[in-house]
Amino acid sequence: FFVLSSGINAEYGYLNTGVHLLFPCPSSTIIGECTSGKFEGFDQMNTQLVTSVKDLILGCVDPTLHQAIDGSLMGAALLRALCYCNAAKKEITTSPTLRCRLLVIKGSPDVRGQYMPIMNAVFAAQKNKIGIDSVVLGEESTYLEQASEITGGTYLKITDHSTLVQYLLSIFLMSIEFRKTFNIPPPKKVDFRAACQCHGTMLDTGFVCSVCMTVYCSFRAICQSCNAHFKLRTAVKKVIKKGTGKRKLDNGKP
Repeated sequence: FFVLSSGINAEYGYLNTGVHLLFPCPSSTIIGECTSGKFEGFDQMNTQLVTSVKDLILGCVDPTLHQAIDGSLMGAALLRALCYCNAAKKEITTSPTLRCRLLVIKGSPDVRGQYMPIMNAVFAAQKNKIGIDSVVLGEESTYLEQASEITGGTYLKITDHSTLVQYLLSIFLMSIEFRKTFNIPPPKKVDFRAACQCHGTMLDTGFVCSVCMTVYCSFRAICQSCNAHFKLRTAVKKVIKKGTGKRKLDNGKP
């Protein structure tokens, strides 16, 4: 998970238990080496990134804790990255036209519980003109397809993982504005239908919570996201009593 901009960059790693800043790390004392053909800052970034990833993986000492939580917190990682971009724009006052963009490298499948946090982050990135590029190493991701299309980024699914570096250098290293002049893979048709919270299926028509905008495929009396209570209004059936069909005579007898 990368935050890219002019002169600054940051890397985030996310699991199902939290989001971790991999680079830059304030407590890091790693010193890069200026070797032939390599910039010292690049060597420091690579060394610290590899070290942070190893520490993140080795820190998963309790596998039952990770198995109890469904999916990774990609929505939280997107929001952390957007906060980093906002802070960088406020700190760097010498460049008022600082343009940030996000690069998401994803290998896990989509999680239906992350749809609303991801879409909230996507619309926030669109408002701040931050593009989201997506590189998918596993199965297709409908969430990232919508994120890249809405924010003006590039979505790419890589089947041969050995070509990852080539794609990163040839497509995602350049800015979004320059890609229009290069011959990059054409975008595929994106399905903009919303996914329901209960099953994760794409819907044409569904039920939407008026409080948190969560989508469901069927009516829910209690929203699973915000615990809002609703009542389904049904038409009141009028019961009409029919007569027996017998006529009464003047003396009151049939």
